[in-house]
Amino acid sequence: MANNRYSERVIQGMQLLFGEGFLSPGGAAEVADMVAGEAIAGRTVLDFGCGIGGGALLLAGTWGAAKVIAVDIEPNSLERTRQAAQAKGLSSQIETLRIQLGPLPLPNACADVVFTKDVVCHIADKAAAFAEMARVLRPGGRLICADFIENKPDASDPSAASLFDDFVAVLKEAGLHFHFERREVYERALAAAGFEEITVLDHTTVSATVARREYDLVTGPEGGSVRDLLGEDFFKLRIRLSETRALALERRCATHLHIRATNSPKGF
Repeated sequence: MANNRYSERVIQGMQLLFGEGFLSPGGAAEVADMVAGEAIAGRTVLDFGCGIGGGALLLAGTWGAAKVIAVDIEPNSLERTRQAAQAKGLSSQIETLRIQLGPLPLPNACADVVFTKDVVCHIADKAAAFAEMARVLRPGGRLICADFIENKPDASDPSAASLFDDFVAVLKEAGLHFHFERREVYERALAAAGFEEITVLDHTTVSATVARREYDLVTGPEGGSVRDLLGEDFFKLRIRLSETRALALERRCATHLHIRATNSPKGF
C-alpha cells in the first residue's frame, strides 16, 4: 500500500471495469451484498481503506449512515472522496481522514460499524489490523469485511498451485503488493481481537464470474476504451491481471470471502 500508486489513467481504467468510485472488483453490487441485512441507517460507519469513495458514498447516500469516517493512506484517494461527496451532496455525512499503517488516529468505541472491502489483504499484520477495528468499534458493534484469501493447494495439484503463483506474480509486476493469508489466519486474528459471532460466506463463485466478465470485456470489442486510457503496455498487463485472477478464483486456489462479526460486548 504505497501512497498515490494509481495514475489518473489507471484510476479511470479501473472505474470502467469496476464501476464509478471503485478500485476493486465487484463495485456497488458487492457492497449491497456485504451490507444486506445490516443496520446502517443512522449509524456511524468507519470505511477502512475507502479508496476513491465508492463505498462511502453508498453507505451514506443509499443506506443512510449518519456519518461515514472514510480513511485511507493515499491523499489523492481521499481528495477524490471529498470531491465525490460534495458533488453528491453528502459532505455533511462523510468525513475523510488520512492514516498510516498502524494504530488509527481515532478514539475508542467511536463507530457502530466497520466496513472494509478488499483491504486487509494488503496488510501484513492481520491481527493488529483487526485489533484496531475492534478498538474503534463500540461494544456489540459490527464488522463487515470482504477480502481475497489464499487457498493454494498442496503439491498434489501443481497446476492449481501455479495459478495462484502466476496471479501473485502479475500483481507484483503491476506494482501491487498484497499479503495473502489463508482463512484460518483471519479466523484466529478475529478471535484474538475479541470478535464474536463470526460468520464467513464464500463469495468466490460470484467473484469468479465478475472476474471472467472483466476479462471478456477487456479482450472484447469494448476493450478499446480501456486500452485508450491505459496505453498499450499497461493494457496488456491489465489483460493478464484479469485473466490470472479469473483463473485463480475459478480453480479456487484463491478465494473471496465475506466476513461478518460482532465486537465483544465488553468493548475494548
